[in-house]
Amino acid sequence: MGSVAKKMRSDALRRYVVFRIKAIEFLDLGVLWQGLKRNEFLPYTPVNRTVHDFAWSIRTMVLSWFALFIDKNGMDVIPLWKELFPKHRAEIEKVWSEIQPVWKTVRGFRDSAGFHADKPRKFFAARGEVIAQVKEVSEAVAKFERLFKTLLRSEQSELPELGSVVDEFLDELDSAGVRYEQPRQEFRTHYMFPTVPNIVPTTNPD
Repeated sequence: MGSVAKKMRSDALRRYVVFRIKAIEFLDLGVLWQGLKRNEFLPYTPVNRTVHDFAWSIRTMVLSWFALFIDKNGMDVIPLWKELFPKHRAEIEKVWSEIQPVWKTVRGFRDSAGFHADKPRKFFAARGEVIAQVKEVSEAVAKFERLFKTLLRSEQSELPELGSVVDEFLDELDSAGVRYEQPRQEFRTHYMFPTVPNIVPTTNPD
């Protein structure tokens, strides 16, 4: 791999590390959202809110995370996935084509009623769009989540240097005195990063 290609891959992997951290949080929120909808959790409700009320609140977070991943002004993960997981390109493009019909609704919700809050008319219009398309929006989130889980299982074989990139990242943060809250091993475990880099030997042993 040439120096330019190597630099481009390194940059892509660093972007992927940040995405992975947010995506693990997204999976956690998804578990909470689905569990609340199925009445599997009984949250403490000091202001007399129902489990259904809690589910709606978590949905706001899930949809906002979802929009952040796909937005070209956000993490723009679809082309990033295709770059890092070329063997799954057709599957990635298929899922994206299935998500596209509700993408405008999801992005509008994030902008006007999710991560941000617009003027009242736009705020309630964005919420209304999601309610009107709740089945399609929920299916889009589920398809994205299933694809991410597939790619997550493919990391060991298709991103063998991911562990090394995480170490380099954390070394730089340590050198700069940037705190990332957790001891390194705990950080790796928490975000499901490989513990030991998968180093491929360049020569055959005698």
